[in-house]
Amino acid sequence: MTVEKDPSQSDTDSPPDNGAETESLPEADSAPPSEEDSARIDRLLDAIELIKADRRVEACQVLRELIHEDGNFEEAWLWMAVAVDSLDQSSLCLDNVLRVNPNNGNAAGALYRIREPEMLLEQRRIRMRFYRDLAFGSMWTLVLLLLWAMFFAIATMTPMPT
Repeated sequence: MTVEKDPSQSDTDSPPDNGAETESLPEADSAPPSEEDSARIDRLLDAIELIKADRRVEACQVLRELIHEDGNFEEAWLWMAVAVDSLDQSSLCLDNVLRVNPNNGNAAGALYRIREPEMLLEQRRIRMRFYRDLAFGSMWTLVLLLLWAMFFAIATMTPMPT
């Protein structure tokens, strides 16, 4: 089910972190929304208003109920990503949006922005491990070379018994 944005409303109706799009109402040739769908949309809009009023705990409760009723309610997952307290929870919600709709570019972009610092840190760790392993290998090569040189030097200095 989809909701069309009122032209008199500002663009602040979308979540600030992920730029979620609201969808348009069904076209005239499609079936009208059922009473249950209308109630779900109204509750979603109530949750959005609670988020805007910075009453996130209440908004999370409404969104949890919506998600409990329909685990594939994409918009509820998207707004839940805005309402939760931590980036880990937002990441989980955005994963669910992409599970429901893998083509949701807003969720993919927001998830990338959340995970980008982790990915950069992991790349840095990989690079540091490489240099550590290179240094470790070089050290052991040097140790073995020195042992071989010492053995060769000792072997050439001692007279051979005849």
